[in-house]
Amino acid sequence: MRPVKRLGLAAVALVVLASCRQSEPARPHYLLDFGGPPQSQSDFRITGHLVVFNPASTEAHLELTLFFEDAEPRVVHQVAAPRASTGTESGAWGVPQGKRFAVEVRSDVPVICQATVGWTNTGGDYSPGARTSSPRGVRETSKSYLSIRELARRWRIADGIVLDGPQNLWIRESEWALVLNPGADVARVSLDLYGSGWTRRQEIEVPPRRLRAVYMDDVAPRNQLYGAELVSDSPIAAQWVREVRWYDSPEIMAFWSVPATAD
Repeated sequence: MRPVKRLGLAAVALVVLASCRQSEPARPHYLLDFGGPPQSQSDFRITGHLVVFNPASTEAHLELTLFFEDAEPRVVHQVAAPRASTGTESGAWGVPQGKRFAVEVRSDVPVICQATVGWTNTGGDYSPGARTSSPRGVRETSKSYLSIRELARRWRIADGIVLDGPQNLWIRESEWALVLNPGADVARVSLDLYGSGWTRRQEIEVPPRRLRAVYMDDVAPRNQLYGAELVSDSPIAAQWVREVRWYDSPEIMAFWSVPATAD
């Protein structure tokens, strides 16, 4: 075969390969921590925001699947503007206050997805004249995290702890392990905790196409640092959530969310 002909065939192969890569669907994004447990007073509010940065020069068409603990998933479609960040409040999707849910984002072009979740004791009112029933005055706290990009059968996290000792501590910390099973079958998960000189196992099941929130205060020993490992018989996503409160108040002092590490 002549060199020129070989070069021509190689060029065609590269064009075909590039075309195949461009036609491959972008990997989904998983954001497990939107919303939260019901708030005890009407002016306490948790609001989730999805922020999508689209660096491309064309619109990104998004398919959002909302996964719940006790309901069938819901699909929402929206557009992310080119070369900009587009923010959406979870209320725009019709999800009521006090309902925990996760979001899977699929896009026709590569995007960056981030969740920002805010809590206020003013019903979401940020104006200078905002009112609250709290004796501590107006307050706000928030958390933010980047999306999980793939499912896995094994997840780990290093910094787990449940704090509960009013005789020694002026704060109380509670935790949840969030497990998303977007698959069509039940996911059977072993949750192992590893502390200094002790271990503990909890077996859990996550129904198909559901989010499961495991209240770690019922699983972990109090006031002891632990690492956690989740091993599932099918691909899942996992994330840890911690809330810090006063003992004498239903208000959230601070909270944060950390995606676990896949292995």
